[in-house]
Amino acid sequence: MNQQLYIFDCLTGKLRVSDNSFMSVGAGKQNVFRVRMLSEIGGTFALRNGICRFFPHYRTTGYSINGKTADTDTLIKPNRLYLMLLGGGCMVVWFGNADDLPDFCDYDINSWYVYTPETEQWSDSITLVKLLSNEKEYHPSALITFEGLGQNAFRLSDMKEVAGFLLSDKESSHSSARKNEEKGGYRCPSCMECFRPDMALSIAMHPALKGDKMLGDYAMQRFTPTQYTAEGHPLDAMGEPCDDYACPYCHYKLLPFYYQMQHHHVAIIGAPESGKSYYLASLVHQMEREFPRDFNIPFRDANPQENSALNNMRIRLFYSSTPEEFREAAGFLQGKSGRKVYRRGVQEFLPNPYIYTFNRNTSAHSIVFYNAERSATEKTESLVEKYGLKGADAIFFVYDPTQDPTFRGVLDSLHGSTVPLRQQEHLLSDVEMYLRRTLNLPPGEKTNIPLAIIVSKSDHWKHLLGPEPLLPVVRNGRIRQDNIRLNSERVRNLLFNLTPQICTGAENLSSNVSYFAVSSYGARPEQFMDELTGETFIAPSDGKLTPSRVTEPMLWFLNTPEAGVFPWY
Repeated sequence: MNQQLYIFDCLTGKLRVSDNSFMSVGAGKQNVFRVRMLSEIGGTFALRNGICRFFPHYRTTGYSINGKTADTDTLIKPNRLYLMLLGGGCMVVWFGNADDLPDFCDYDINSWYVYTPETEQWSDSITLVKLLSNEKEYHPSALITFEGLGQNAFRLSDMKEVAGFLLSDKESSHSSARKNEEKGGYRCPSCMECFRPDMALSIAMHPALKGDKMLGDYAMQRFTPTQYTAEGHPLDAMGEPCDDYACPYCHYKLLPFYYQMQHHHVAIIGAPESGKSYYLASLVHQMEREFPRDFNIPFRDANPQENSALNNMRIRLFYSSTPEEFREAAGFLQGKSGRKVYRRGVQEFLPNPYIYTFNRNTSAHSIVFYNAERSATEKTESLVEKYGLKGADAIFFVYDPTQDPTFRGVLDSLHGSTVPLRQQEHLLSDVEMYLRRTLNLPPGEKTNIPLAIIVSKSDHWKHLLGPEPLLPVVRNGRIRQDNIRLNSERVRNLLFNLTPQICTGAENLSSNVSYFAVSSYGARPEQFMDELTGETFIAPSDGKLTPSRVTEPMLWFLNTPEAGVFPWY
């Protein structure tokens, strides 16, 4: 079984994993293991013939591993936990098979404890910053550990470099956060414009204050608050306390506690009839079931009114009793994929944001999906706004192999198909050109935006991958990033052999690409005839969807360092 190296960053709570031959660790973006530390490059882990060794960088004067100071290379033995202090960083290192992986999900870096051997006493839970700030209060022989690390501990006396870096970096981190807010760190999901928190408008509550200049006569007025209650709630012109806030640019209502959430904007793109809407409906439906079951995380509808069209489509797709009822589901999103939004003083037609929320421990997150349709005659320049690519944190490209002539030629089930043929790689080219202009990205450089290539309708073609089934990506509440990578390699190899332009287009755009085999239907659909009109249509035999592997692109994205939602898996 393949052995991999895992680095858990004790200062951020994020887990990195790799099985490359040479794996550098440091604060710089070029490192395989990017961790929070003072050194841009702290050293390199080398893996050869199943043996892993750590070599410090030539500028590294020394490091500590399991309480021992070293300045030369160290052997990293399989299936053994190593506590490393390196260049101001604090890490847990583990090398071995994924089946023997430590239970990183129990690690909680917000709860540190001090143990004094002389008195055999444990302190109460404390944050690492506070602990290191009051280091002189503890005995020189004190040991420190955090929740989940078990009997393993660092020597407090070895943490001087970490303390110096962490305490000096604390204020600079706060300063960076303030600068981000000043630049406009909050993105409105409706108009996609950024704004500072103090720019948000309040929404009037008194019934006499109807009529907003942007949203019309039936919308409550938006206003800049000047008076507040003792509890800090804004007061409208009639003295009513207000709880809701709106975007200062388009006046659309924001989520409650919007500023206290981490937001993930996901743009779902693809050619017409590639199955984007079916995929989005299946994805949301399965996330509502799999998140509580696999991770004990509730996944909730954050905006039922705005999500109503998608929710109605989901109900019909998953709870219809006949193929005819299933067919009607597609109509729920037709003509409802966008809405008119005021931006920069003009009214534009922008994609609807479908917003859902979940909590992981004490952190709150929202996922904003954009799934706009584009007609064949629409100009390329309007692609950006219609697909919600502005500020997207991840791009899901739904590739339909049944629209590709090469794929269709090797699939007996598609002989005589009436599905139109399309060159879907042109859409990736449009996206690349836009992102290069927006990010000022010269030729030869790539963005690191996670790009999922979702090869849809796998019920038609998954047999081309061979007899072995794809590996499970969730096991015992953990996301198996190693299995995601292996599955991605299999799908990419097949795709490259048949349509290499899709792979080269994706990998020329982003350095963070993964490939997925997905079926929104779950089984090959059958053809039916409408008794009234005589028209033919396809649907599952029982009229209900049974999706296959639709959540895997989202789990991959949320497990990336860019999202950081599941940092330990």
